[in-house]
Amino acid sequence: MIYNFLLFIYLLISLPKAIFVYIFYKKKKSDILKRLGLKSYNFNPQYKRPIIWIHAVSLGETKAAISFLKRLKDKHPSSYIIISSTTETGHIEAKKSLFLADKFIFFPFDFSFTIRKVFSQIKPNLIIFLETDFWYNFMKIAKENRSKIAVISAKISKRSTSNFLKFLKFSKGLFSNIDLILAQNEQYRKRFSNFLDPKKIFVTGNLKLSNSFEILSKDALDKWKSKLNIKDQKVITIASTHSPEEELLINELKNLPNIKILIAPRHPERFISVYNQLKKITTISLLSEISKKPNSKVILIDEMGILNTLYQLSSLAIVAGSFIDRVGGHNILEPIFVKTPVFFGPNMFSQLEFKKIVLDSKSGKEVHLKNIKTEISKYLDKDNLSKLIDNCSKLKKNYQNILENTTSKITNLLSI
Repeated sequence: MIYNFLLFIYLLISLPKAIFVYIFYKKKKSDILKRLGLKSYNFNPQYKRPIIWIHAVSLGETKAAISFLKRLKDKHPSSYIIISSTTETGHIEAKKSLFLADKFIFFPFDFSFTIRKVFSQIKPNLIIFLETDFWYNFMKIAKENRSKIAVISAKISKRSTSNFLKFLKFSKGLFSNIDLILAQNEQYRKRFSNFLDPKKIFVTGNLKLSNSFEILSKDALDKWKSKLNIKDQKVITIASTHSPEEELLINELKNLPNIKILIAPRHPERFISVYNQLKKITTISLLSEISKKPNSKVILIDEMGILNTLYQLSSLAIVAGSFIDRVGGHNILEPIFVKTPVFFGPNMFSQLEFKKIVLDSKSGKEVHLKNIKTEISKYLDKDNLSKLIDNCSKLKKNYQNILENTTSKITNLLSI
């Protein structure tokens, strides 16, 4: 009762935004009603079995699920797979990258009446959470309906662990619904063991280290170069930026000679505002309007889901969210896994494992904003860049068992 009351208070606080979205974004109207339990999700598994629900909160978790879903579908070709997301960017990426799934939804609000309605429509054999995002009513009612629950590529921060320990009775009740946790590393395994039988927890690694990305052909890359009017310039992709990183980075890099900069803000709703800000600084074009200003120094990428392509066009990637102190960085391994060295800022507190991997393997570099122009000039030198690219190739080979171990544990759970 207390949990539902607190959730209700949270919903009231969020209500103005929800009403705004309902009125002005028609495509989201039915999603809000479904999330509130006021409209059915219209699942249609027919005779497909098993029914598997995978929850990937946002963009990062969704990308981590790509190779896992392919392997899972290979092992269970007749399965009915539901993908749920919390964020709009995660939902868009899921539809694009996790196309083997049967149904894409926004995760329902965790009111008991809402969740009970969902489980009256569908009874998954297995529910899989990517990394984190645990919901009490959802997991409790799932267990009442005999669903197995697993967390893969699982992580839990020191702060979250401390908060859960303050409410230990509630926390143990929450985690007791989980049948299997596959943790990213030993540290996370120890933290989870405060709340769950250690026999249910295994270390299998971080799925973000196991994804294999499509490597584009020379013809495909040449077509993109033609589209972006890339001639003899070196290309730098700046990815996943947050305000005010775009302005800070472009101010530092705008005078680098013979460079084309591709910049991809993290959130699509900021595309136009970022464009308007950057055009005060340098010549810039939107990707969608590149034919109007083909010689622009900077191209703002106003399209989702093409970072893998941009990285392959680039001599160097800069992954942002790390040049300000409120985000903690993003996945700096994605460019490396397509052999593109990466630079990142000093604020990587949410991605410490990835930071260590990259620095230890010497496939990227941590740089401060004030030094970034000098460091880029240095590392775009042919010999230095070749060393970084070689190190990128070696790094990927070290993480080939994560996917197989994770899928094997999940398949065993389904057969119990």
